[in-house]
Parts: sequence; structure tokens; C-alpha cells
Amino acid sequence: MDEKDIINDLVEIEMRILEVKNLFTGITTEMVKSSVGIMGFAVNMSQLKAMTAFSEDSPLSMGELCKMANVKMPSMTEVVDRFEKEGILERIRDDEDRRVVKVKMTVKGKKMHKEVLKRRADELTKMFGVLTTQDRIKLVDSLKNVSSLLTKVTENK
Repeated sequence: MDEKDIINDLVEIEMRILEVKNLFTGITTEMVKSSVGIMGFAVNMSQLKAMTAFSEDSPLSMGELCKMANVKMPSMTEVVDRFEKEGILERIRDDEDRRVVKVKMTVKGKKMHKEVLKRRADELTKMFGVLTTQDRIKLVDSLKNVSSLLTKVTENK
């Protein structure tokens, strides 16, 4: 393969990445917009990810919540502050280590959590319902492959 072919391949990769980025952005924007009616206030992607990361009965440390939602600590602190103010979450001290702050859902938060998960399932069904079972399997496999390859690229920096 000569240098011209390699450059053409790299330009094609760049174009496809931008195309997929725009598609993902559109999908995530729709997901965030659909959550407004449930939450009763505008939410951002960090807030939506935090809401879906929760298990209704298990308190989580801030670190656990950040890891599950793939959100940095300063952003998660803002999310928890907002949700605590809205009565969705409450902070509690760990009985074994008072330095550890855990977050758990309130009754209002549990109700909202169920609604968010249901709405997200409905939205995802509506978005991806046009795909056959085979298409969905191919999409998941393709996304795993893309994720693996891009992880390899980003780890090589």
C-alpha cells in the first residue's frame, strides 16, 4: 500500500468518525430532551447519566457514581447538588467511615428513576425499533469493535 492509499484511508476514517459523532450527538440530544417532561426541569447529559446509573435501593459513594455514570467528580458534585435541591437524592454519611459520603434516592427520586428508565426504554425502542434483531446484533458488535479500536488509538497517544 503506498502513501497515497494510506492518506486516503485516513481521510475516510476521519470523515466516518465525524459522521458517527454527529449521529451520536443527535441521538443523545433527543434522549436528553425526552427526559425534561419526566424530571420537570431541563437536564444535561451528566444528570441523565447519573439518574440512570442509580440502583433504587443501593446508596452509592460519589466515586462509585462517577465511575458508573462516566462523569468527573466536579460535574457529579453539581449533579448531586441539583438533585438534592430538587428532593431527588440525599447525601448520607457512611457508618463505617464518616469521611465517605454516599448518595441515595429519595422516594421522589425512586419514582422519577422508574419513569426515566421507562421513558428511555420507550425512546430507545422508538429510535432503534426500525432495526431487525440481526441489525441490532450487528450494531452492538460494530460499536464494540469501534470502541475497542478507538481505545487502542487513544491509549497510544
